[in-house]
Amino acid sequence: MKSPFKFLDSYTKDDRDIFFGRDREIEELYQRVFDSKLLLVYGVSGTGKSSLIHCGLANKFQETDWLPLVIRRGGNIIESMASAIKSASITEQQSKFVSPGDFKKAVRSLYLDHYKPVFFIFDQFEELFIFSDKEERRSFIHIVKLLTESDLQCRMIFVMREEYMAGITEFEKFIPTIFLNRVRIEKMSHRNALDAIKEPCKIFNISLEEGFAESLLEKLSPDETDVELTYLQVFLDKIFRLSTGFLPPPGGELKGGSSSAGEKEEGLSFTIPLLEKTGNVSDLLGSFLDDQITLMEDPETAMTVLKAFVSGKGTKRPASEQEAIDNIRSFGKEIPHETVKELIQTFVKLRVLRDKDDNGRYELRHDALAEKVYEKFSTAEKELLEIRQFIENSYQSWLKRKILLNSDDLNFISNKDSLLNLNSDLKNFLDESRKHQKARLKTIKRLTIISAIAFILLLSTLAFTLVKRTRISESIQYTKESISQFTRPIDRLCLAAAAWDTYKGEDAKEALLKAFNNLIRNPGEDEDFKKLRQKYLIEFKPVSSSIEFAECSKDNRFIYGYSADSIFIWNRNGDLLSGINLGKSFPISLLMSDDGEYIGMVSIDSILTICDNKGNIRFTRKTGYNSVNPNQIFRFAKDDRIIAISNDKDAELLDINGDIIQSFDLHKGSVNAVDISYDSKFIATASSDSTINIWYLNSDQQRFDYYSTITSHTDTVWSVDFAKNNRYLLSTSADGRICITSINNQVAFEFKDKITIAVSNEMSIGYPFFSEYNESGDGIVFRSSDFKHTREKEFMAGIWVSIYYFLIQEGEINKFDYLRFSPDNKYLVYVSGDDISLLSRIIFVHSVYNLNNNYRLLQINGLIPFFSYDGKYIYTICDRHLESWFIDIETISGIALGYYEKWYKYLD
Repeated sequence: MKSPFKFLDSYTKDDRDIFFGRDREIEELYQRVFDSKLLLVYGVSGTGKSSLIHCGLANKFQETDWLPLVIRRGGNIIESMASAIKSASITEQQSKFVSPGDFKKAVRSLYLDHYKPVFFIFDQFEELFIFSDKEERRSFIHIVKLLTESDLQCRMIFVMREEYMAGITEFEKFIPTIFLNRVRIEKMSHRNALDAIKEPCKIFNISLEEGFAESLLEKLSPDETDVELTYLQVFLDKIFRLSTGFLPPPGGELKGGSSSAGEKEEGLSFTIPLLEKTGNVSDLLGSFLDDQITLMEDPETAMTVLKAFVSGKGTKRPASEQEAIDNIRSFGKEIPHETVKELIQTFVKLRVLRDKDDNGRYELRHDALAEKVYEKFSTAEKELLEIRQFIENSYQSWLKRKILLNSDDLNFISNKDSLLNLNSDLKNFLDESRKHQKARLKTIKRLTIISAIAFILLLSTLAFTLVKRTRISESIQYTKESISQFTRPIDRLCLAAAAWDTYKGEDAKEALLKAFNNLIRNPGEDEDFKKLRQKYLIEFKPVSSSIEFAECSKDNRFIYGYSADSIFIWNRNGDLLSGINLGKSFPISLLMSDDGEYIGMVSIDSILTICDNKGNIRFTRKTGYNSVNPNQIFRFAKDDRIIAISNDKDAELLDINGDIIQSFDLHKGSVNAVDISYDSKFIATASSDSTINIWYLNSDQQRFDYYSTITSHTDTVWSVDFAKNNRYLLSTSADGRICITSINNQVAFEFKDKITIAVSNEMSIGYPFFSEYNESGDGIVFRSSDFKHTREKEFMAGIWVSIYYFLIQEGEINKFDYLRFSPDNKYLVYVSGDDISLLSRIIFVHSVYNLNNNYRLLQINGLIPFFSYDGKYIYTICDRHLESWFIDIETISGIALGYYEKWYKYLD
């Protein structure tokens, strides 16, 4: 015996004969479904949305007009959609749909299988917003967007409860037109509800007492003009069961369904007295649910099982048997698997649960029933259910995106997961999240400490900078007073000390150097000052003729030089130790060995003379040289051997007696320069054939063997100089280039044509003919000319190396008459016209358009300045004698500060 009433089931296409009261809505849906490829059907729970689609709208179409695919979210809406497409396809589809493009291809194939427009009907669409994560929704949106914007014959209908319509705004960002085509389903009016009562009864030959239908509606929804269809169907089903005498139904016999002629009942009548027997209908579903639960052997256990099919939002929650068991554990309860299975089957028979679907999931027959079950939840159960659902959604997101729970998420869970009886996967997920957050907290604490320290350092730096600027300003003021406002040497020295004590900057250094050297030159009658003069001012004994050249020995014991007819050697105190008369042999090159024991000279007539430091000649020998570069005709080695250019323009290795040890004659052209490495293991010869030959010491045979040929130049090579590391060579050539090349013939750097000083300033290097490293190896000095093969318009320039190569610059001057670096790397000195200045190696860059400026510390008089090898003195040639300036700032500042402390003694 079948009932004409559906109880909690939706109407299907087969129920068209008993589906009444919805003609207007059906027509509107049929019109709207063709207005756009997207249609939103929404309304409150119990208005019959699903019935309108599956029965009303479905029966408007002919079989050839549409191919409906009804889709519920299930475990994942994308997987459910893919499964529906595969099930409806005749042609085999690909095993897995990954991208929106895969869905487009599959829908096209499905259409070609059936030649029917494909209608995707997403029922209970609110489940997407209740159970899914953001990534699932975003992926689904892109699929919908691609399909609806394509030329495919497919449409989509979304059926959902209106309280979840806000979720559609997430779609609107990508599909702006999604809200334009929508239909809201209202509750059924009493007028239409009368048809929904009377017409099915006519079909089933059920007689109605006059006024029965009106009385039923008044009892079900008093003082209202519309009725909720869920309760109407449940109420009519209850009356039907009362009229047939089955209370409660045995299950399976009194299901609602469609009719057929052979299934109509005779003599069944709905009367007003029967209506009165139904009692109170204010909570019809609640009463129905309580009735079913009461009949169970263990009502509490039965209700717990039903709770497993309700979401944290009070809506239906499809679940398999195992998922139901897991959900039951979320309430901190354990029910045997067999008991759960039996209760599920009982609820299916009692029409509380819908039988399992293709995915093996059961669900409550209606959201209205889910709401009644949700009312039975305790506050603790609701909280636990919400937490479990949150954990499950987060876990699914982690599987896809590897994003663990954050601290707020873990605080929300608040260790209540111990009450949920989670499976191992979820437990491991929570444990990993907690470990990650602990590590992150440690990192945050560490960063907080670092940030605090950094903030303190910043404040300290700001304070330090402010103090520093103040001290710099005060120091500069003392410097100005020392240099230009006072004349007494002691006042100038003490003010310079005050400047240095306030801030040890270049201004204060300038004041100290000037004040101290002025004081030792003008000591007056003060005995202490005279002692300072005696100790720090070196006064060289004059010689018989004007000095042309002078230099300090590398062992710092001697100063040596020459005039037009003599060679002179002084000790560090300025005493003349020896003078060697040269007669008419004018020197053009003079060198002293590194140990200071020997001195060598080449005269203008190409005679190489080697003497000891007492003036005793060891040997003389004819040599050859190129007038362009007379500075590298010979070099001393550490073992008292000499490498020199021979008379026939090859190179020779000589002993201290002038005997030939070895000849080097592989060049095709004349040798113009020779050099030996600092460790005396390599020899270099530069030639007019545009090459440099490298020879290395064979320690077994005690001779130099050929090593390599440097080919970095294309014209005559004028000079060659080993770097301090003995592995690189600095060379100049008539091709206009200065090259730095490894001994293995790899060019490391080269200068040619122009060197850029700043964005708007360049200097032409001309045609360099000589270059050498400074003592520390981070500076280069080169001589050059504006002409290729002569030394006319000769100039010197310097390059120093930091992160990059910088041109030595003093104001606008970058081409000098003479230029030297101090051996200790603190200073450099230049000659430009009548100006001889000592500069600090500190570089100031004012802007990208300005020049690099070295700080000028001291202006001195004389010619060809040079430094002592310890960097404490600078010397100049002044006609027949040498002048000295003491520049050891550590010693000077110590002396000056001592006088500064007792300055008051010198005040009148």
